[in-house]
Amino acid sequence: MAAILPNYNEGPLALGHLREEARRLLIELLDSRRGKKVLVLDPKVSGFLGLLAEVSLLKEHGIEQLLHLSTEPLGDLGVRNVIYLVRASIENAKQIAEQIKETNRVRAAAGFEYAVYFLPRRTIACERIFQEEGVYGDIVAGEFPLGFIPFDYDLLSLELGTAYRELVAEGDRSSLYGVARALTRLQALYGGAAMLKGKGPAAAAVRSLLLRMRQELGPEAPITGGGPIDEIILLDREVDAVTPMCTQLTYEGLVDETMQIKYAVGPQLGQRAKSIQSDYKTSKAAERSLAELKEFASQLKALPNIQRHIGLAEAVNRAIAAPAFRARVSVEQSLLDGHGLDASAESIEEMMCNEEDLFVVLRLMCLLSLTQGGVPKKYYDALRKEVLHSYGHEYMLMLSKLQDAGLLVKHEGGKGNFTALKRAFRLLVDDVDDKNPTDIAYVFSGYAPLSVRLVEAAVKGPGWGVGEEVLRLLPGPSFEVEQTSDDKGLPIEKPAQDRKLTGVSKKRRVVVVVFMGGITFAEIAALRFLGSQPEVNCAFVIATTKLINGTSLLESIVDDSIKTAKEVAVL
Repeated sequence: MAAILPNYNEGPLALGHLREEARRLLIELLDSRRGKKVLVLDPKVSGFLGLLAEVSLLKEHGIEQLLHLSTEPLGDLGVRNVIYLVRASIENAKQIAEQIKETNRVRAAAGFEYAVYFLPRRTIACERIFQEEGVYGDIVAGEFPLGFIPFDYDLLSLELGTAYRELVAEGDRSSLYGVARALTRLQALYGGAAMLKGKGPAAAAVRSLLLRMRQELGPEAPITGGGPIDEIILLDREVDAVTPMCTQLTYEGLVDETMQIKYAVGPQLGQRAKSIQSDYKTSKAAERSLAELKEFASQLKALPNIQRHIGLAEAVNRAIAAPAFRARVSVEQSLLDGHGLDASAESIEEMMCNEEDLFVVLRLMCLLSLTQGGVPKKYYDALRKEVLHSYGHEYMLMLSKLQDAGLLVKHEGGKGNFTALKRAFRLLVDDVDDKNPTDIAYVFSGYAPLSVRLVEAAVKGPGWGVGEEVLRLLPGPSFEVEQTSDDKGLPIEKPAQDRKLTGVSKKRRVVVVVFMGGITFAEIAALRFLGSQPEVNCAFVIATTKLINGTSLLESIVDDSIKTAKEVAVL
């Protein structure tokens, strides 16, 4: 909870206002229960709660203890009020019901008063669980309408880790309500965006929700145009599923790939890296080894935790020096290039025989499927069979889930779209200089993320900057509309007018880019680089449902089946 937080007010928007609003909502929630209390947290909530409130603040508002959610009965807590703050999921509702029943069984005279707050909103499904388990009468249920959480001066997250799975594998669009509500609140705080663009089925759904929410507010809806936000771009992760499957090759991305960045650590790494670079440039030598950097770091009194940062750098160096890492990146490059399909499939099989990390293998298999328009039949059956042989037949359900999500499917004839997309968006760039980049492709050593190329085309405009026939290669509709008002001041949309957006003499526009289904650190780096280019003339604020990499994305889809597989393996 004692994270060193960045200055949220130094970016295109003063995002500190969002953090203060979230803190206010949390304090109101805590103060709604009088007296001293215990706060029981879903573990995935406790991680980002530290970005909003310190332990000292919680204590000021009556929190005596912090507990993680479990099914174990509550002991002698010394307080009457128990507050649950959890994500709205069936699993969490079942755990709460079980804990309350067990507590009532062993401590009949405990007299606890239970309040359950779901985020981002309460659901009928969770309340039905309470009714079925017979604890509904013991609970006061509410919601914690948490919106975007600032992670950095230009980065916001809703921390909806299951959004991609729900959207692509389950057809559940409930997370999009949270996206629309958060964007409505963002525009209420900073002013409405005049222009709204989007690509993908989820983007189209959020567009409809935004208009409905603005119309429900009526004349009180945020006034569009004239505020700091010029444009909002909505993008589905489904539009570009290739990028997360690739290994991120920026520093922050490599740390994430090797150790999985959690919550505020990413911004701290970025700030620490900038501090090191600034101080390090003041010394005389032009080039130094890691050992010399250690020696230099030992002399820096202004950065007491620098050794921890050096430790991270060493761990990353060890990871990327391993033959397995180099083999993985080599297979990725071959698949992106469209060459050596036989050799790539053989390499993936060899990795399985060597029992490489399961998710490394799955990412490569999904990348093969996504870049080839499906896995050719002669490889499809063989690769699936090898997964079951190397890791266990209990993983059959996991493979089915990836198929349902459209990430690992059999090639059924015809040509995939990836080759045409590579040409249309110039996704492969030769002679990339990682140290002095001139193109966003540096984040993957020669591959430009399609998602960011789409943003680049959109902001250079007019329109989407590419032909309609190219946009049709990607899933879902595309749109560009103006958010405005009618003669009575009521919110409406109208088709966007053609306009020229280029030229360095124009005002530097603030563009909010929203990724539904998650964004990688490499894409964040690419967007920041894009915003630094004079010809683009934009400052980006990046918003997402979750910070992800390929592994965490796949884990969100197959997590239940992995748990089942492990239970079967134990039996």
